[in-house]
Amino acid sequence: MKRTIANITICSAAALAILGIGACQKMDEYKKFAEGGEITYPSTFDSLKVIAGNNRAMITGILKGDPKVTRYRVFWNSGRDSLETTMTRSGEVDTIKQVVPNLPEGPITFTLRTYDAKGNKSIPMIVTGNVYGASFQSSVDQRGNRVVLSTKYLQDGSAVIKWANVDAYVGVFGMQIIYQDGDNKQRDTIVPVKLQDQETTVPNVGIKQALSYKTLYLPEAVGIDTFRVAAKTLGAFTEVSLLNSIKPIANAGNDGSRWANMRDWITNSAAKNHNGYGGTDIGGDPKIYFEAGWGAGAIQNGKIHQVVTLPPGKYKFEGSVDWWHRSNRNDVYLMAVPGAGGLPNIDNLGAAISYGKLEGGWWWDTQFELTQKTTLSIGMLLYMSDQGEATRLNSLRLYIVN
Repeated sequence: MKRTIANITICSAAALAILGIGACQKMDEYKKFAEGGEITYPSTFDSLKVIAGNNRAMITGILKGDPKVTRYRVFWNSGRDSLETTMTRSGEVDTIKQVVPNLPEGPITFTLRTYDAKGNKSIPMIVTGNVYGASFQSSVDQRGNRVVLSTKYLQDGSAVIKWANVDAYVGVFGMQIIYQDGDNKQRDTIVPVKLQDQETTVPNVGIKQALSYKTLYLPEAVGIDTFRVAAKTLGAFTEVSLLNSIKPIANAGNDGSRWANMRDWITNSAAKNHNGYGGTDIGGDPKIYFEAGWGAGAIQNGKIHQVVTLPPGKYKFEGSVDWWHRSNRNDVYLMAVPGAGGLPNIDNLGAAISYGKLEGGWWWDTQFELTQKTTLSIGMLLYMSDQGEATRLNSLRLYIVN
């Protein structure tokens, strides 16, 4: 009995020894795969996006926590192309805006990995997007420039461009306007698109060089590059738009019977010789109208004017005559005077840079040239007796002669 027990004990010890050797061998095999300690994976980017561009793209994303990340690598073209960027962590959340250049047009897939200082790399992050190039530029060229419905040059030296409506799907992003300003400096400005009823006011525009513009397109709602079409030159400006200067003339108050004051014109009291009214009437076709005599008092140094700021150039201030009648004295002058202070009296005509007297006919004018941007008072000076005088005009217009 004792022998039997001894044999069992010896056999059990031998079996345990064999198992121990096997366990040690398996542990050694495991250590081969875990040399250097526990495997770690650096943090990955969140909210990855691809922003389209012209033969390039920008990858954006955020990295939270994990200060151990020191760099990242972007792969594309099935991993055959890549670029690496060092990261300097600035806080708990960092943003990347990585531009990848020299890409072919079309859909594209990027793979990103982050790395720590020990060379550990993150699990792969995949993001897809689009790249645009020559094909999209060709489609943009076919769409062409946005249509301009009209242009107008204002008396403060600005220009107004009225654009045709455009549909959102066309992809217009804005308009790039190139022009020479009133100080002879070249300007280049981009105006964001408004799809419907858009008018753009361009300040301080010179008249010696026509405006030109290019329409800008974006292939997607957000992009890092715009696509431009060839520039289109607008027609030269031919007139400075004075306010309320062409019949029918709007009034700013009337006597309820016949006579009224002109809206938008600075009118002195001498010109209002019909009980505080004068300059226009309230008939069916109201015009610029002054009358003295026939029951009304004389007009002595009556004045109307508007203030304009004009760039260097040549100009013609012209009146279109509907009716002019002289019984005794009917002296009417068109004038351009430096400054915003209005017109001089008739005994100081030399204060004007230019003036012209109405001597009959259907129109008359005065011309002048400016060598620098200048503020002027533009208007009409009247000296009319009470013997029955009349001056009635269809319009007063300021033309650009260049």
